[in-house]
Amino acid sequence: MAAITFYLSNTKNELIKLKGTFAMWLSVISGIMVPLLFFLVFFFRYDKLIPEEGINPWNKFMNDQVSNSIPFLVPMFIVLITSLIIQVEHKATGIKHLFALPIPKWSVYYSKLSIVVGSIVATYIYFFIAILIFGSLLGVLRPELNFLEFQPEYFKFIKILGMSFIASLGIVGLQFWLSFRFKNFIVPLAVGMIMVIIGLIVSRAPEAIYFPYAYNILSVLQGSNGPQIFGIPTVLVYSIIFFLITSVVGYLDIRRLNVK
Repeated sequence: MAAITFYLSNTKNELIKLKGTFAMWLSVISGIMVPLLFFLVFFFRYDKLIPEEGINPWNKFMNDQVSNSIPFLVPMFIVLITSLIIQVEHKATGIKHLFALPIPKWSVYYSKLSIVVGSIVATYIYFFIAILIFGSLLGVLRPELNFLEFQPEYFKFIKILGMSFIASLGIVGLQFWLSFRFKNFIVPLAVGMIMVIIGLIVSRAPEAIYFPYAYNILSVLQGSNGPQIFGIPTVLVYSIIFFLITSVVGYLDIRRLNVK
């Protein structure tokens, strides 16, 4: 019970510290940015995007946003949001203060990791809701696009976004460790950006399944049709395993550090 109390108390404190920070606003902005851009494109170029009779316009509207944001923008967002959340503590020497308190180091590490994961989940939710809002708004402002004549395939796209989130976990574990390990904000940010670019390059190679920064792309390219382990896409299984390994190894590494 004491362990759970420490974890919940630290997580609550981390959530309070996150309020009003740029990291929080980045989560909101990142969630609505792509849907807003697509709304403007569909609004101003609606005459070229009018669907054929009987075609659900939501499919193109949502598919295009998913295929344009998940492969590159999602990994880049994860790299940036993770670095920003931890950098707040580094700048204020908050980590040194936290580790000096009579509380378990694991509760500090994993409560912060939970906040990072929660911020990413929130961004996915903002993204999905923004798509629905802007699509409905297009139905009102541009009735020719027929958005109000059809219903979005909710569960299909929730599944796609859910797979993308799980595929992101491998990046989260490693980036969180790097951000915690290095006080210099540039180090984890630079490593993450380079890895994301490499992930784009190697995503078509069979070996990409062993490179977590390519998992988001693979989740889009393969969907549920790729290789599976016990009925679960292999890319998701590997991502979860990589997340668990880096989370544990990262904590063990941080625990022995003398944070200055």
